[in-house]
Amino acid sequence: MCNAYGFNAPINVLERTLLSGRMPLEFDPGHIPNLEPRDLIRPTNSAPILRAAEAGRPEAGLRLSEERWWLVPFFHRGSVKDWKAMCTNARSETIATAPTFREPFRQRRCLVPATHFFEWSLIDPDRPKGPKQKWRITATDREIFYFAGLWDISHPTDHDGPLTSFTLATCPHGPDMAPYHARQPVILDEDQGRAWLGLEGNGLDLLRPGPANSLTVRPAEADLFA
Repeated sequence: MCNAYGFNAPINVLERTLLSGRMPLEFDPGHIPNLEPRDLIRPTNSAPILRAAEAGRPEAGLRLSEERWWLVPFFHRGSVKDWKAMCTNARSETIATAPTFREPFRQRRCLVPATHFFEWSLIDPDRPKGPKQKWRITATDREIFYFAGLWDISHPTDHDGPLTSFTLATCPHGPDMAPYHARQPVILDEDQGRAWLGLEGNGLDLLRPGPANSLTVRPAEADLFA
């Protein structure tokens, strides 16, 4: 599970890392977005996502946009608040078959850039309702990484126009996250991200944790969640 992350890298660093994976970042003429540093992004916040400008061809260019984190599926016909299912995460085990995610998984994949994410663990495992330690997780060898994401467009009755929203794919924990949580977000590098957006194969082989020592875990700042 992942319900808090952050992205605080400048746009030029994001552009450079994407180019290293042969995925140029496209901008409207004369308009380069100014990405404000955000140390904490929570469900329902708007956050940057990256989508192929041409479906299945990320090498032809990526489009950056800010969308709502908490997917509302295309078939929902009520208001946003009426969609009760917490679709911030999509489990790798059911992402290809769950009614909410199977269509986006086949056709509407995205990358969600991040510089870190957060997790919580019990300080005393024998006290299930006791205090928790907050952890800040970063990639060990890179400033920016990418969550494997899905996006969709719905038309809620209480929203002015269509609503684009997204979710993050999760998988069972890898060796780095094992001491802290049973699950983790799927983290991709540029080459893996290109394959994810390219709709290559069935995509499920990408939905797995990284090797040992690919993530660094540190205590999170206590006042960040105050």
